[in-house]
Amino acid sequence: MKIKKEFNWHNSSELTKQFSHLNFRLNNLILLDNIWNIVLKNKAKFWELDSVKGGIIFVKVKSSPARHELLLKEKEIIKELNKKFNKPWIKKILIK
Repeated sequence: MKIKKEFNWHNSSELTKQFSHLNFRLNNLILLDNIWNIVLKNKAKFWELDSVKGGIIFVKVKSSPARHELLLKEKEIIKELNKKFNKPWIKKILIK
């Protein structure tokens, strides 16, 4: 079964309103990607930003000690990352 979704835009403000939530999420992802290395400094080479879903960041770790340190510093990292956004949105970091 094929589902067809129709959009009836009459002007650019209606289009913008329709996609504003996507724009907000995309901007947050771009910013997160850019600040990840800045906030984490030399630790970023051990913690690779993998993906984001909702307010959860998924991270790949390079070693067991790096995994342990990330678990210990999760709340501090979330706080520092959220400071860089107008509205805090990061709630949790999970290790893949």
